[in-house]
Amino acid sequence: MNQENIYYLESHDELLNDPSLVSLMRTRIEAGGIYIIKNVAEKDFIVQIKLYLTNIGRNSLPNYKKIEEGCLNFHRINLWDKRSYVQACFHQFVFFPWNQDVFNFFEVFKKVYQVRNLISGNQKNKFLGIEPEDNCIARIAFQFYPKGIGGMHKHSDPIDHHQLTAPILQMSKKGVDFKNGGVFVETKDGKKILLEDFADVGDVVYFNAMLPHGVDTIDPECKPNWLSFEGRWTLLFAINKLFDNAQIRDAVDLEMDTLYKVV
Repeated sequence: MNQENIYYLESHDELLNDPSLVSLMRTRIEAGGIYIIKNVAEKDFIVQIKLYLTNIGRNSLPNYKKIEEGCLNFHRINLWDKRSYVQACFHQFVFFPWNQDVFNFFEVFKKVYQVRNLISGNQKNKFLGIEPEDNCIARIAFQFYPKGIGGMHKHSDPIDHHQLTAPILQMSKKGVDFKNGGVFVETKDGKKILLEDFADVGDVVYFNAMLPHGVDTIDPECKPNWLSFEGRWTLLFAINKLFDNAQIRDAVDLEMDTLYKVV
């Protein structure tokens, strides 16, 4: 992919006020294009979030929970967990719209979800209520990938009525917070795009969820230290099917035969 296939916008307001721009964005994403919306979150605000989540991660036990109606907010460590559709290694912090949180995340990031919905052909506020719709729910998932071990297999996410794209917020800067690895997308012609080379902290990135993508191991030469919280942070703006929803296919892990050494 050449850089001309990466498109930049200054705010979500441009999209929310211009249906023709949403239509163009949808067409380009369907074709494999990548959109970057600049400065969606202030860097100081991201620092506050990371400090808050780090405190939770260091001082409370992680727990695994199924995605179901009424689920509590929670955090979990995914260390190549075989229950996951896609093998990965990260510390995840999950929030649902029916639970309150100190930052009011779903209000703060409402425009991201609205644009996400419009691109996917849905009403802009779908899935943002306190009850599931079409057996799906909105979910905010902060993910921390520790140096030395953090990563995610290359995979493809389902495209269906709930999504065309699953946008992410960049929360760490390559070359500052970590040196090697990071999130990538493979284009239809097989080229690998390292998103951190184009998006800065505070930017939101949109791409076709069906394209192969993943996270290369963060600074693999480092010794893992989960409690240091040194590595790569990101935020996934998800719409997920409930755990018993069989109508939408699962994500497909494209590296299931890869063996990992857990340290």
